[in-house]
Amino acid sequence: MNWKIFKTTQIAGYLFITLSIINWSGNFVASRGLANMAEPGTLNLLRWALASALFAPFGLAAFWRERAEIRRQFLPLFTIALCGVSLFDTLIFLAGHTSEALNMTLISTLSPLLTALAAQFFLRQRMGRSMYIGIAASTFGVCLLVTDGNLGRLATMNLARGDLLILLTAMMSVVYNLAVKSVTRTLSQTALLMACCLFGTAQLVPIALWEGGGTLTLPAMTQTLVWSLVYLAVFASLLCYLFWNMAVEVLGATRTCLFYYTLPPVSGVAAWLVLGETVNGVQMLSGVIILAGIIFALYADELTTTLRGAVRNGVSSEVNH
Repeated sequence: MNWKIFKTTQIAGYLFITLSIINWSGNFVASRGLANMAEPGTLNLLRWALASALFAPFGLAAFWRERAEIRRQFLPLFTIALCGVSLFDTLIFLAGHTSEALNMTLISTLSPLLTALAAQFFLRQRMGRSMYIGIAASTFGVCLLVTDGNLGRLATMNLARGDLLILLTAMMSVVYNLAVKSVTRTLSQTALLMACCLFGTAQLVPIALWEGGGTLTLPAMTQTLVWSLVYLAVFASLLCYLFWNMAVEVLGATRTCLFYYTLPPVSGVAAWLVLGETVNGVQMLSGVIILAGIIFALYADELTTTLRGAVRNGVSSEVNH
């Protein structure tokens, strides 16, 4: 099989996003276990500094070779690193001080809808009715999941200051995906990931200093912390971002962002496997609804067009006879 041809097909795109989600889901499990070991900005800095060091032997050559294009694309690359590496997790942590988990999860699910609207408005990409129906179905599945089947809890939601920060992260996700799609036209994935690592690490330094009151305070490097950082750097950072960016290049920002809905159920499965947390019938039903919504959003319009074409051809054949 010709790899260059395969990696531009939709099958490859769905493979990339599946691998990305699997790697990313472990991020929440690992982060939960490290919550009390250090401040999030410091952990993020250690994570991305390690990721940069590990990827440097593979990425620096491409970064140097494409340095002219990187200089030309500096602003979007800086924005990608800001929205996808340095600020995203920090804002989620800050929001967690005042925002309830239910609010955080539900507001985060606005990301696919906002991406679809932004792509339609800024990139002039036409979105069919099935896209919005599929988004609505997947959102319902997430609501069912996070309320554990008790949708009445939605009526008792109280908005807090942190909810605005979560809304900001949803908007940052839109900017990240659209920016990635724009730079992959002229920049290789290797150079893009190296730029994200370097720019993101540099942006995290002042955040870590702010957390430490002007000094960089490193946590005690226990065996658990070291191996968790290795996992986060290799799987939840390098491989996750590489596969996600490749999926955006092939499928586009809107289609790729739809799979954001699969994070809650996949993370639940990861927590079940790693932490022994239970998985109930509501969670399984929610996962089915979320997946059905994604499939409907991706393929309903194509199926409708195909059926209409078949009907027209059938009618034309009868007329000719």
